[in-house]
Amino acid sequence: MKPIEKALEKIPNTFLLTTVVSRRWESLVAGAPPLVEVKPGMTKIDIVLAEILEDKIEVDEETREIRLRGEPEVEPTEEVVFSKPVDPEAVSLDDLTGDSQKD
Repeated sequence: MKPIEKALEKIPNTFLLTTVVSRRWESLVAGAPPLVEVKPGMTKIDIVLAEILEDKIEVDEETREIRLRGEPEVEPTEEVVFSKPVDPEAVSLDDLTGDSQKD
């Protein structure tokens, strides 16, 4: 049985499992330490699935709250990535990067 199939036994809602994996993956990419032993060749997705299988991540089915066993090491950020949507028809890449040259 594949790890994703085993993870579906722990979190049987496919959408919820996808959300949990995505959010935890983002946390690992941001620098949070893994909650399981990382073996050579493991990807971040492998780590997340291992955390789910080892019950290091739990989800409250009613509130959909994701909880980690132990303290999260990376604080959530409220940093805005984009301040407003960009209309690709109205703006060129040079306008966004500041590379346009004035004549």
